Amino acid sequence: MKKILVLVCVMMLAATAGQAQLRFGVKAGANVNSLSASVDDMLDEVKGATSYQFGVVFQAKALGFAVQPEVLYSVKSGLVDLDDDFGLAYLGTIDEVKFSSQNIEVPINLQFGLDLGLARAYLQAGPYVSFVAATMIDGEADFNENLKNSFKTFDFGAGVGAGLEVLNFQVAVKYDWGLGKLGEATVPTGIGSLPTDNPFNKLSNKTLSVSLAYLF
Repeated sequence: MKKILVLVCVMMLAATAGQAQLRFGVKAGANVNSLSASVDDMLDEVKGATSYQFGVVFQAKALGFAVQPEVLYSVKSGLVDLDDDFGLAYLGTIDEVKFSSQNIEVPINLQFGLDLGLARAYLQAGPYVSFVAATMIDGEADFNENLKNSFKTFDFGAGVGAGLEVLNFQVAVKYDWGLGKLGEATVPTGIGSLPTDNPFNKLSNKTLSVSLAYLF
């Protein structure tokens, strides 16, 4: 699938290189994360939370199509209620904890749009990769070292969305499916009598974003 997406991008750019309009811009918006979960005896409940994103965008547009890669600082978060038998006593709580990750995210959006005079409406889809810069539990980056080392530092997925460009402004709504898990399968040993199974291995990011960009 990845090879097909890359091939499509290359073909589109090669076919329109002589006519492409190149632009760059800045972008900011809100993330509504739903933390998709495989709920079992380790997780009682999982709830999403709202956070934010900002970054830069690049756009090559021609003949109704556009390729828009972005580099974003994106924060994703959620509330995780662990089963009492598992607990997180060494974090100072055994109930609901707030998880958040700070990510450098690189989506590549393939757009097809319809020009409406001063406006352009479009649909978009494409893959993304995400590098986790920091993980926080209950707002703290300094927590149990074993659990901290069991969070993954790389994520990937795909998204679909729609948007509207009016003059230099771009408003977009997008839904991303994370295809990786937040944590490794197990937590390293050395945390007392707690099980080595990692509850964060049951979770993945599902994110609805609403954003505003300005293109120069």
